[in-house]
Amino acid sequence: MKPTKDPKQILSPAQRLRKIIDEGYEIFCQQVAGGVISLENEASMQLFLSNILLQLGQVNEFAKDEHFSIRLEAVQKDAGTEKSPKNARADIWIEFEKDSETVASAAIELKCFLHKKNAAVTDARYSVYKDLQNLEKYQETHPGLLICEIVYTRNTNLLADKGLKFSIADGTIESCAVEENSSYKSIDLRHSYPVEWDMYVGDNCFVKIFPDK
Repeated sequence: MKPTKDPKQILSPAQRLRKIIDEGYEIFCQQVAGGVISLENEASMQLFLSNILLQLGQVNEFAKDEHFSIRLEAVQKDAGTEKSPKNARADIWIEFEKDSETVASAAIELKCFLHKKNAAVTDARYSVYKDLQNLEKYQETHPGLLICEIVYTRNTNLLADKGLKFSIADGTIESCAVEENSSYKSIDLRHSYPVEWDMYVGDNCFVKIFPDK
């Protein structure tokens, strides 16, 4: 008698988007650390990472009527920031469509800090919090949206201990409400975010930040 097994299930589009981001991030980190990719600024980070995600997305199309797509600087209507009060733009937007209808989508914001100057370290950490706040705004207008922040730096001072303002050190970025002051605009984070940096040779530091489950 043949053994019976439950058939394996195909991953849902949402599950595949998370898998694509996880795998794309790992490839990106190792190519940068290995010298295959040379980053000049955030735009080059966006270009190289999006190319990796596109290739992974295409090989994860598992139905004839399914299509993976990617957009850069994707306009987010009614999710404005200080720079663009009406609309904002997500650095990378990926999605699966089925019968021309979006069935799963994800927004990714990027930060690339190449210089080792210490003067603007707090500003750099603050900009990560602003990205997270913007991602939450995108999620408000797209229920079910997967959101992720990816940061690259060679400045290990950004990873300093949790006691500092706007810390992005290993641990958790807690949900918070920070009032506006003379130095910074207000921050209001609804989610908490686990943080675990990946350290590679040459002071190449990467982190991929998703909301806590």
